[in-house]
Amino acid sequence: MNSGSNISEGELERGIGINATMGNNMGTAGASDGFSTDLTAIKLFLYAIIFLISAVGNSLVCIVILRRKRMKTVTNYFILNLAIADLTFTCICIPFDVPVDVMGGLWPYGSLLCKVIFPLQTLLHFASIFTLTAVSLSRYWAINHPLRRQLSIKWVKRIIVGIWIASLIPVTPYIRVLETSGPRGTCDEKWPNKDARRVYTAFLFVFEYLLPLTVIAGAYTSIGWELRRRSQTGNPCLQDLQAEETKSIVRMLKIVTLLFAVCVLPNNIFWMWLDFGDAEEKYKGFWDLVVFGHLMTFANSAANPICYTILHGSYRKAVKDQLSKVFNRIFGRHHAGWDIPKQRTVTINSTI
Repeated sequence: MNSGSNISEGELERGIGINATMGNNMGTAGASDGFSTDLTAIKLFLYAIIFLISAVGNSLVCIVILRRKRMKTVTNYFILNLAIADLTFTCICIPFDVPVDVMGGLWPYGSLLCKVIFPLQTLLHFASIFTLTAVSLSRYWAINHPLRRQLSIKWVKRIIVGIWIASLIPVTPYIRVLETSGPRGTCDEKWPNKDARRVYTAFLFVFEYLLPLTVIAGAYTSIGWELRRRSQTGNPCLQDLQAEETKSIVRMLKIVTLLFAVCVLPNNIFWMWLDFGDAEEKYKGFWDLVVFGHLMTFANSAANPICYTILHGSYRKAVKDQLSKVFNRIFGRHHAGWDIPKQRTVTINSTI
């Protein structure tokens, strides 16, 4: 983040150190120093909470899916990929952001990591939204065309590899323009001109947010129509066993997608406003809003595992069983409150 006076020239990164500029701008007067210090303390506290919830929650998602054969389904592999993206985002971006914030925007990591850390955040956003798009289309195909050939686990793994490759391509221009510069050693974007920066910002908004969410909305709308049609014409007994499970999965995926859309939208709006509307000059509290938007983006990574736990019983039971095993290994005995009764159950699909 460029902490000098040239922010309006487009020499600032859209990555994790964005809040440092706001802190520096607010620290120019004695009265502002106290407020800035309090705001920094609040930010660090929120970062810590988000980090803890996301790290533990997404780790549990990975463990549960990888260790349980019955959880290795098409949908769950996409959820696993989303959890890996969230976990990477949390464990790399937050630890690198906090020192930069505390040091007032200084970049202590060198020129190589300048070209890695900020693009990595953008890459992880692309991986998340592409995964949400892929899982929505896979559910659409499975529900609306059940008699046609369905995705296999082998093909899902190939698609996931493709998602990461596709996520890397859009950040290539970003990697090229990031440089360390200035006496303070900041990591800044060096675009050839303001128009180039605006084009890239618009590109990110369309392909990282608007277009994928439009595809996802279309897929889930079509799924909703199909499920409604089946409820009116299908076999009631089959509906009891299959429809509720399908609806539960789709409902959870819809909410996960909605959380992503809500949490990432402020950051997208603020960048569009900055590049196309001269937000910094027109609104003095702009960087306060940017801090809020940035925390919302981080919070999305922590919200997803909470969503899985609340909205789907199969995953919730699997997590409880996993935690029970951990406690038993630590304390060497069974804890009645964590034990899960062993019983025969009939399930149609154990996806989360």
